[in-house]
Amino acid sequence: MNVMWNRFSVYAAALLTVGSLSLAAVENAKAESLFDDVDVGLFSIGGRATYFDPKDGDGQWYGGAQVRVHPIRYLAVEGSVDYRRNDFGDTRVHSYPVQGSLMIYPLGLKRIAPFILGGGGWYFTSVTGPGNFDDTQQRFGGHVGGGVQVFINRHISADASYRHIWLEKIASKNAALDDKRFNDNGHMITVGLNVHF
Repeated sequence: MNVMWNRFSVYAAALLTVGSLSLAAVENAKAESLFDDVDVGLFSIGGRATYFDPKDGDGQWYGGAQVRVHPIRYLAVEGSVDYRRNDFGDTRVHSYPVQGSLMIYPLGLKRIAPFILGGGGWYFTSVTGPGNFDDTQQRFGGHVGGGVQVFINRHISADASYRHIWLEKIASKNAALDDKRFNDNGHMITVGLNVHF
């Protein structure tokens, strides 16, 4: 029940943030329709807060950054990097996900623009545990999801997204860890603020 409440509160916080920013966009767009196309430039860069909830372990907030290229109004390509840390008992896992995503805006770039996304990522992972165990692994995994982007004005946007992530399990060949495998497939929620050029 506590895990469900945590997940619900994270989803609610992300929706509340995007909802507030949507109201700001409506206020900024007094003379414009929310359904008119917006010119956002070719390139954006921004910071983001990331909540990751692995299958084994507890969900937590982390930080990251994202870069997007918008070649056409229905499509964007995103590159992102985050940092996260998970504790599995006495074992600590540090991970640096570098993800690439293709984002499709089915309605085009409107003032409020929903999107779907999919892609893959490279995960540099460091595992430390009992008995001075220290191991570094590089894993790959896919993700799918969706979200909404709110264009507050021509140079600023905010977004919230959800991704389901599939990763190879973290394996340890250490007697102190009893050859355990840790599963950090899971759910990822991001809330970002972007500057457009």
